[in-house]
Amino acid sequence: MMKDDKSQIIDKVTIVGGTHGNEYIGPYFVRKAEQVGIYQDNAIEVSTLLANPEAFAQAKRFIDQDLNRSFSPHILTGTQSQHECQLARVISRHFSQRLSQDEPGQHFIIDLHSTTANMGITLIVRNNEPLNLRSAAYVQKNMPEARILLSDMDRVQHQSLNSISRFGIVIEVGPLPNAVLRHDLFEATEKVVELVVKFLTLSKTREEPKLPEEVTVFKFREKVPYPRDGEGDLTAMVHKDLQDRDYRLLEANHPIFMTFQGDEIRYSGEPGHPVFINEAAYYLEDTAFIITDRVGVSLK
Repeated sequence: MMKDDKSQIIDKVTIVGGTHGNEYIGPYFVRKAEQVGIYQDNAIEVSTLLANPEAFAQAKRFIDQDLNRSFSPHILTGTQSQHECQLARVISRHFSQRLSQDEPGQHFIIDLHSTTANMGITLIVRNNEPLNLRSAAYVQKNMPEARILLSDMDRVQHQSLNSISRFGIVIEVGPLPNAVLRHDLFEATEKVVELVVKFLTLSKTREEPKLPEEVTVFKFREKVPYPRDGEGDLTAMVHKDLQDRDYRLLEANHPIFMTFQGDEIRYSGEPGHPVFINEAAYYLEDTAFIITDRVGVSLK
């Protein structure tokens, strides 16, 4: 990174928890960070935000609609009365007030999530901003078990909380049931956050840490819906031979669904690596799993 490239210098980091109220790692991480003062003496200003306190208090993903699908221009400039629409506008204004174009630095958002799928430690980079990918690559260098998921959906939809800033990363850990804390995954989340903050701090205060020339990522390709009948009811479930096989290669003719009549439905698409397999929250979005392509991306 060029030292005089002011557009790549991060001056503020916000750690967000509770974007989904029933994913407990984020809110309790925020609570611990505030109580202990983990980052109060950091060279970069680090703050925390509990995104949806009402949903967290009720152990619900959301009150009226998914907050992480509520940051579209239509909502941010609208007058919709749903709880999450109003909340999205409040959060967006909060960040916009701190993002002055007159300031040399930028604002980085770390959004903490958990998943019921067998995803391990996943770092979601939601756009093609190089600093975001380099941050994820630094985490992976120090935690080889972490995987990087590259998704450009926000560039088109602009609906997630992270889309309100150019710079950010989403941390997903799992498998973890909703409204449950798990010590090992909480510790993993803490370590990822520590590494991201360290990377951004080093990048600002001295030379950026050495990274590999290329990093392996899983790039979003398509969503695979559940089989349903004319009334929209499920006619099949995720096959046991696909369950928990996140990031493993899925090839044609591998069973992916089992109908309630006992018939297998087999995969007929191009080979790929499925993620978010049987994620509980995605039943509402009619997504049984997401197909990704495993590719190498240059960090130069």
